[in-house]
Amino acid sequence: MSFQEKEIVFCQKNHIDYDQIEQIFYYNIYFEISDVVLKIPLISLIKQISRDEIKIEKFDITKYTYLLHHK
Repeated sequence: MSFQEKEIVFCQKNHIDYDQIEQIFYYNIYFEISDVVLKIPLISLIKQISRDEIKIEKFDITKYTYLLHHK
């Protein structure tokens, strides 16, 4: 099978979590294939935030709890 014939599947899991230190709720998109999470800030309880402050982090989803998982 050639490279063009292979199908690449992006497995992603979406969840919302809360950073207790920064007191920010994040919408997260976790990509299983690379164990990377895209963290988009939703709301902060203590400071003004911008939705442009997106974080990309290496992430092991099995080590953390999160508030809400959805599809």
